[in-house]
Amino acid sequence: MRRLENRVALVTGGPGGIGRAICAALAAEGALIALHYHRDEAGAARAAQTLRRQGGRVELYRADAADPAQAQALAGRVAGDLGCLQLLINNAGITIGGKTVLETSIEEWRQVMAINLDSVFYLCRAAVPLMQRQGYGRIVNISSNVINTLPAGSGAYGASKSALVALTKVLSKEVARDNIRVNAVAPGMIDAGMGQGALARRSPELARRFLDTIPQGRPGTAEEVATAVVFLCTEESSYVTGQCLNVNGGDRTESYQ
Repeated sequence: MRRLENRVALVTGGPGGIGRAICAALAAEGALIALHYHRDEAGAARAAQTLRRQGGRVELYRADAADPAQAQALAGRVAGDLGCLQLLINNAGITIGGKTVLETSIEEWRQVMAINLDSVFYLCRAAVPLMQRQGYGRIVNISSNVINTLPAGSGAYGASKSALVALTKVLSKEVARDNIRVNAVAPGMIDAGMGQGALARRSPELARRFLDTIPQGRPGTAEEVATAVVFLCTEESSYVTGQCLNVNGGDRTESYQ
């Protein structure tokens, strides 16, 4: 039997590499996917088409989750259309790529915080009451391995992803008695999305040297991140809440550029 049969999962940032993998992994376990996107309508449509070809059930939802009213409406639309909202995967995120604190503009700081942190707060506020009424919920927030070292050049991104884990831990304590578990996943260098961009910015020699600092000697895959998300949504992790699961090949290096 599939472990998430007929569970309704809202995945933000669904068109991205990790987002697509999370949607596919949850769908393979029987979940009905509400795939969220903001601007990438074409990418969302392609992701949905692929999922449907694989036998997955998926509906598309457009919203700016960094806007509190749109985030509230998004959760309500998903619950209204699909009958409930049981799994919330806060995957949407951006980075400004290696800028020091002094190089980071106020606009850039606010944009990173709005997407990486504020949207999660808004969606959790909207989704948790729906989960409480059902007596069931699972929330997984996608953080980053950067929180483990906070290297120079990661000011806005590192601050947002660190605060995201703090929010995860606090919320997990507040809703544990409601049968709602809240956890985070912190991917390391992943060969998808931001990770691909970070490797592409390096010369081939620097990219190889960076990968050599990872104990496993390679980048991770989006599917490996998705496997961790599925674990935290299923009953295999029934006594796990308030945790941040690192999916990083053992990486604890300071390298960021």
